[in-house]
Amino acid sequence: MQVKVFGSRLSPFVEKVVRSLQLKGVAFELVEPRSPTDLRKWNPQTRKMPVVEFAGEKVIDSTFILRRLDQLVPEPPLLSADPVAAANQRQLEDWADESLYWYVMAFHWLPKNAGAVASRNLSMLPAFVRPLVAPILRRQMSGMVKAQGMGRLPEETLGREFAARLDDLLRMLGERPYFYDERPSVADLAVFGQLHVAGAGTVPETARAIHERPRLADYMKRVAQVTGG
Repeated sequence: MQVKVFGSRLSPFVEKVVRSLQLKGVAFELVEPRSPTDLRKWNPQTRKMPVVEFAGEKVIDSTFILRRLDQLVPEPPLLSADPVAAANQRQLEDWADESLYWYVMAFHWLPKNAGAVASRNLSMLPAFVRPLVAPILRRQMSGMVKAQGMGRLPEETLGREFAARLDDLLRMLGERPYFYDERPSVADLAVFGQLHVAGAGTVPETARAIHERPRLADYMKRVAQVTGG
């Protein structure tokens, strides 16, 4: 099966999808954006990445992509055989994608971090385009995190709440190697995608919060190893 992933691994959702493919041993081609218009071309419906093409069939949204991947390549499964555990895994996937994401983005687009983040996110574009696109990206993303609400919190409050959510993750993980099961699921892939971006080092506040929790850092290494290193 020929598989193409359209997007950049700087996105937590693209990282989530790439890790799922690697977990299942599916070879793929990563097609990164080279122009601001690429997202519109790949995904005219939402203009977001990732988009995955499975043998000519295009699927958008990381949750739907993982669901389709599990249908096409059932082993190893991305949900627990226990229906209650599977329900918890789906709920955690949704929370990571829809809530944890905004904590990470709020820190990314603080004025003191926004310049470095914009430069990193636009690094795959031609050099002459980056200075033109960077102010637009900063304005759009700052507006989005403020409209969502997380971007309106004082930095001290944001930091305290982000730390509390990391502690919640550790409580949910408990003594298991992965969330709600002995093998990784959609929950681990979603959480890993968000924390991978948060811990990358571009934003020191989120990277430090993860580093201060050795058990969470060990969990990240474990997921990374089983999904391709």
